[in-house]
Amino acid sequence: MTTTLAEWRARARAAREADRQVRRLYHLAYRVAPIGRILTNPDATADDIAYATTRIPRASAAAARLLTRPGVAEHPETPYALSFLTTAEHALTAPSTQLLKTANAARAAAAAASTNNDDLRCVLFGDIEDRCRYLVAAAPGGWTRHEHAASEAVLDLAARWGLSLSPRPADDYQPSVPAYIAREVARRAGIRARCAAGIRCTRTTCLAYGAVWTHDGTGQGPFLCSGCIPAANAERAARGFAPTLRAVPGGVPAGARYSVTFYNGSGSGRRTVSCTTPQEAQFTAETVRPFNNTGYTIHVTS
Repeated sequence: MTTTLAEWRARARAAREADRQVRRLYHLAYRVAPIGRILTNPDATADDIAYATTRIPRASAAAARLLTRPGVAEHPETPYALSFLTTAEHALTAPSTQLLKTANAARAAAAAASTNNDDLRCVLFGDIEDRCRYLVAAAPGGWTRHEHAASEAVLDLAARWGLSLSPRPADDYQPSVPAYIAREVARRAGIRARCAAGIRCTRTTCLAYGAVWTHDGTGQGPFLCSGCIPAANAERAARGFAPTLRAVPGGVPAGARYSVTFYNGSGSGRRTVSCTTPQEAQFTAETVRPFNNTGYTIHVTS
């Protein structure tokens, strides 16, 4: 059968249009591929997860519309283009995505518990977050039966404690917790009790809490207990400095804030946390450990 010139031109136009639509499909799927990889990142935040879980379904809907165009579904390049989108869609329903959602919910709940001085929930939810992120990091290499069992266990623990995507206030119902969580809670309770007196004296030979803010007339000095001020002045005199350390008259001004600076004792790295009370500052200094060898200093800020 002879093809007329008009028919040949119509087929050519249809083929070019199909190629153009497939290129659109490819670019759409290729752009969504890195968004799908967000759901495999153990450090993904709640905002990252919300972005990925919104964009991927929108991309799937757009791809479905493109597949209805003439010649697109039958095009030889379509399966390759869709492979990028399929990978991202699978990430939406992967077990690691549920773990990431649980981890971010646990982080928010732990922050709320820390604000309420609820050590049990703070420690428990922090542990749930760490376990979830560890399992997400292990997912690309494939899970063994041990990881699958650990995933089910941590999600079950989170469910029993009513962990949801929004932090819940503390209530009287407290299911059982693992023994190591109970030990950590007891340790934090002991630290909180010690820190109730205030900031710890900065002299390494002194364990007293409730130290006062000192100065030497030129700038902010260390926090020292009343018994260590004479000894610190004697040490300064032995090094050739004027022994002028004394307690700041009136103590720390009302409304002043405290800055806790953590530093890596065996390498680079620094992190600062702002606190409102001396008790909070000292408790933060003794419980937060951003580095393997963490040291800290506490300063008064205006």
